[in-house]
Amino acid sequence: MAEPDAKLEWLRIAARFAWPAAFVAIAAMGFAFMRSRPEPTDHDVRVHASNTVVRSLRDIARLETTSLHVEKVIDVKDKQDRLHGLVQADDALLFIASGEVVVGVDLAKVRDEDVRFDEATKTAYITLPDPEVFSARFDEMHSYVRSRETDLLAKRNEQLESVARREAIAAFEAAGREPDVTTRAKAQAEKQLRSLAQAWGARSVVVTWRPLVAPERP
Repeated sequence: MAEPDAKLEWLRIAARFAWPAAFVAIAAMGFAFMRSRPEPTDHDVRVHASNTVVRSLRDIARLETTSLHVEKVIDVKDKQDRLHGLVQADDALLFIASGEVVVGVDLAKVRDEDVRFDEATKTAYITLPDPEVFSARFDEMHSYVRSRETDLLAKRNEQLESVARREAIAAFEAAGREPDVTTRAKAQAEKQLRSLAQAWGARSVVVTWRPLVAPERP
């Protein structure tokens, strides 16, 4: 009878150590699970999408012929009278503007009578509106405020950079209307239209230009 008692005692000892070992194993798995979970965050960013409203939809028939890179230094100063006009103080900003201007021909302005074809001579006659500036945009990577100086008695004008940007866009558009740019845009447009017309069977193409009509002011 001694051998069964020994086996029973051994089972009791094994059971005594089995529960702590199981508890340690479960705790270890739980700790590993908690570590694998992402850290809680206090941020709750939500984006609520709304309907997209199309205000204007129109066909675009534009022949882009020329693009140019423009750089302009804009020096803006806000002169302020302080202490009842006894002292003049300045708030100054120096803005380096870099941008791209696209010039071309708006083919939507070509009228029916502006295009005709002489079957006998296989000559196409086309009258185009003068080139115009399609777009003028900033190169944000290379446009920046070079310096900003505000005198001790001057009040900082937060609109100066906006003023500088408007002046830069106006300068970009003016550069796109320079005579040499217009001449180059015309030459490129004629080259492209001649290639297209000849592909349609024309032997020669005569291109003439019509000045743009300024929009009427209300």
